[in-house]
Amino acid sequence: MSGAMRIFFLVSAALILLAHIFSAHGAIRRRMQCQKMDGHCEVECLSFEDKVGGCRAELTPLCCKKRKNN
Repeated sequence: MSGAMRIFFLVSAALILLAHIFSAHGAIRRRMQCQKMDGHCEVECLSFEDKVGGCRAELTPLCCKKRKNN
């Protein structure tokens, strides 16, 4: 029974690691998309910046971009 339990825990750990790797890949892609829009990822946008999207990472959820003066 202990052999089956070890295999179960190893498979579970591998699935958790894969889930973290793929979610991190998505965050990198969103950050690159934010940079293409001339923005940057921050926790809060400053008063002279507009929210143009979401980076959706834990520490940097917003994509901020400086406002253009007309």
